[in-house]
Amino acid sequence: MFNDLIKILAAQGDDFTIWVALFGLGLVAVFALFLSSQKIETFKKKQDEEDILLKKAHQAQDAFVSKIGEDIHNIAKENLNKSNIAKSESQILAITTNLIDFLRIKSKKVVVSHQHLKLSNLLNDVSGTLKTNTRGKEFELIYDVQADVEKELISDTLNISKILVNILLYCVENNSQNIHLSIAPTSLSSKNDQLSFTIKSELTLHLEDEVDIFRSNYNENTEEYDYLGLFIAKELSKLMKGDLIARNDAQEQLEFVCTIPYVVEDSTQTTSSQPNVKKVKPKNILLIDSSEKSAKNIETILSTLGHDVKRISKEKYIDYIPYFDIYDVIFLDEKLFTHKIVSVLENANSKIIATSNLFGEDEYPNANIADAKISKPLTIWQVKNVLDQLFLEIHNTSKITHNGVVNAGNALVHRNSFQNTRNITLHDFATFKNKKILLVEDNIINQKVFLGILGKSNMKITVANHGKEALKILQNDKNFDMIFMDINMPVMDGYTASIKIRENQNYNDIVIIALSALTSSDEIAKMFTSGMNGYMAKPLQKEKLYTVFSIYLDNVAAMQTREEKQDPTVESKYDGLNIALGISKSSASTIFYKEILTEFQDAYGHTDTMFTKLIKDFRYEQLRILCVDMKGLTGTIGAEKLHSIVSDILTKLSRKQHDFIPELVKQYTTELALVNRSISQYIH
Repeated sequence: MFNDLIKILAAQGDDFTIWVALFGLGLVAVFALFLSSQKIETFKKKQDEEDILLKKAHQAQDAFVSKIGEDIHNIAKENLNKSNIAKSESQILAITTNLIDFLRIKSKKVVVSHQHLKLSNLLNDVSGTLKTNTRGKEFELIYDVQADVEKELISDTLNISKILVNILLYCVENNSQNIHLSIAPTSLSSKNDQLSFTIKSELTLHLEDEVDIFRSNYNENTEEYDYLGLFIAKELSKLMKGDLIARNDAQEQLEFVCTIPYVVEDSTQTTSSQPNVKKVKPKNILLIDSSEKSAKNIETILSTLGHDVKRISKEKYIDYIPYFDIYDVIFLDEKLFTHKIVSVLENANSKIIATSNLFGEDEYPNANIADAKISKPLTIWQVKNVLDQLFLEIHNTSKITHNGVVNAGNALVHRNSFQNTRNITLHDFATFKNKKILLVEDNIINQKVFLGILGKSNMKITVANHGKEALKILQNDKNFDMIFMDINMPVMDGYTASIKIRENQNYNDIVIIALSALTSSDEIAKMFTSGMNGYMAKPLQKEKLYTVFSIYLDNVAAMQTREEKQDPTVESKYDGLNIALGISKSSASTIFYKEILTEFQDAYGHTDTMFTKLIKDFRYEQLRILCVDMKGLTGTIGAEKLHSIVSDILTKLSRKQHDFIPELVKQYTTELALVNRSISQYIH
């Protein structure tokens, strides 16, 4: 259009007109250019505004997503804190102990022993440990020991106990109310004799639809290891050249089968299934129990011992009071000592044995009229022992008092449980410095706990791994002030060792305190009849231990209430380690925390080398698995920065951003070296 106008003006030949036209066209062009530039500027401005709005939208979206993530994290953390609060102290202790065992397995520190084992002691240890770790839960456990099982053999009491306890704990934690543990000999295809432990519960877990329950993985939501106990049980059974499997029975219920090899000593091949040669003459026994399964089990035990048993159901007993005087003995569930029946029982000539559930929390004071009490799950040894106490005059080569109790020496016999002394720290035990203590205990973790509590006391402590070793130590040195005697040990148990110590008058001034996870009334009675002065329930508590020392050892102000003190090691700063956090995650125990740190350092202290090798070989899945473990462990020990670096590595692995990982591993290597130095400083 502009060109056409120029052609028209040129044809007219009028210069003025031409210049006017050109000037007008120039103005039009300038105006058009101005409008164009304004549109561009407006467009740019609009574009910039849109970019800013878009950026703000992205920022808002990121903030919103971040806030959601933070809220989720806080909610999860809050729920976790609530769940931790809800957890009992015993459950936390079980998790801590399992973590130590897990680390010991990883660092190949677990040693399988081949020592004299009494099946009665093994089952007592299982019962006591299970009781300690399941407080607040009520369930029924039955021991079914086949008659042809060797009662004394060569194997590893401690590791078998850990296997069984971890399987039983899994069942209880998943709300199993009735658990049946049967023990039978089996040869299978092995050249060695084997014991088969079969644990049945009413859990209906379909294994083909579930993850491998023997594979432990760190759960980031709960900050715990899933199936840690079962993993430990499986690994221990393999270390003992046995096996552990899980399967569904005919009713689709979960069943565990563990087979463990053993050897029979020549001296034990002729051992009777009953502890003593002398037997109670056959008795006419009435049996009444709240649980039909439990009643059948007790009936089998009594029949095996040669007694005539009449079993009456709970329902029939409630509707019809039997005539008691025709029976020599009445086994009656403590729940069934009703007010109506008490007066009848008090006038009966029969011996009354009250049976209670070890895993029940309720008390039944009416049952106090019984001549004896016994706790389920029952074994043939428990039942025989209580009948012996009622019907046999006990003869022993030891000095005995008029009531048949082995002499407890010159020290006070403290029959009640020891109370806590308040506000005790580890430094307070220095009150008893230079006192000589003999600890007789086969569990290395329990040994370390005991030594850890008394580490600052300057007391002189000697450790024996079983009763026979303790007797040998006493032959060379009789000047001990106190002996802490574990009950269930290989080679020689605490009962036997205590009786043998009391046979020698040179040891009359030595106090013997029993240590046992099983503190049922019948077991406590047996402790005192063996010549012990008192008993402490496991796990050890420093407040009770201090009370024991204050009662039996000379000191100035042992029972005074102390002000709260803090261990100075907690206040000290250690680079890379949040000590207070680590202790809080280790059953609030400095001793357990130091044990976990030691095992962590041995098992995972050189993982930086493993990280580097896995990256070099492009084995990213193996690196991820190791990082998952490390995330859990670093969080547990309070290595917060190391925990953060491992979390970053896991994030990069999940996004397949492998190029970023070598730099993170360098950071990990530097921080791990710092943590290792701090662990060494803190422990020593």
